[in-house]
Amino acid sequence: AQGARPPLSPPTDDAMEGGAQQSSLWEPPEQEGGPAERDGGEGPPELRRSQPLFIHGSSRQPPQEEPRASSLPSIPNPFPELCSPSNSPILSSPALGQGPPREGTSHVVKVFGEDGACRSLEASAGTTARQLCETLVRRTRALHDHSWALVELHQHLALERCLEDHESVLEVQSSWAPGADSRFVFRKNFAKYELFKSSTLLFPEVMVSSCLEANKSMAYSELIQNFLNSGSCPEVQGFLHLREAGRKVWKRFHFSLRRSGLYYSTKGTSKDPRHLQYFADLTESNIYYVTQGKKLYGTPTEFGFCIK
Repeated sequence: AQGARPPLSPPTDDAMEGGAQQSSLWEPPEQEGGPAERDGGEGPPELRRSQPLFIHGSSRQPPQEEPRASSLPSIPNPFPELCSPSNSPILSSPALGQGPPREGTSHVVKVFGEDGACRSLEASAGTTARQLCETLVRRTRALHDHSWALVELHQHLALERCLEDHESVLEVQSSWAPGADSRFVFRKNFAKYELFKSSTLLFPEVMVSSCLEANKSMAYSELIQNFLNSGSCPEVQGFLHLREAGRKVWKRFHFSLRRSGLYYSTKGTSKDPRHLQYFADLTESNIYYVTQGKKLYGTPTEFGFCIK
């Protein structure tokens, strides 16, 4: 440091990192009468210590921002068969694609009917699937009921799913690969709210046996209703056929669906943590129905789903 001494201040992280050093002790200037006269002539003079003084060895500039996602290397895709029609083995980063829609901007959304007719509607970033369905009901003068749904369809993959009422239509559309054969279809789905109407059909006793054993004093129907009222889901278990990425062979495993995710046992029906293999987190994934499973994927049955 040159010139005047900088003001005293408590130590900071930046100062310590910049090579700060502590100043040496200093004594206050002598006052009139000397220390003996001030202290009444008894005892040694009081030694006063200075506060620590930190001197910056060099001026540091704030670190530059980390490179954006566009400069990051591409990530290999563990499921190449779920990519765009080109079957590219590389997952494109959202920053490189269309990206999420911006607030306050309107976009055109094309929706197909079951007859193949296409309608174009304007939608904002906050437009939900339920709002778009209500608009289409008015446009088509269809009978208004709660079974109308907006379906996300990927024809080249034979995958489809019913959008939930609260989902943003533009956000879903922006996740599609450029040039992919994907579209929205407006049609009825009578099982849309079946979870709340006929919950016992979706949770057979054999699939929730572990929950029944833990709550022996509670009836089966009461147990299921308590789970739905609390916003949670009972632990569901059963056998599923699994096809690993890059393979054509389907293997049968015993799966368990828990709050923390979907697991399968590597040793029969064992629930020992040593035998449970983590498979997927359904809170961060979507479930698609497979419409042509045997033809495209060689599924053992016609009933299949895909976690994507």
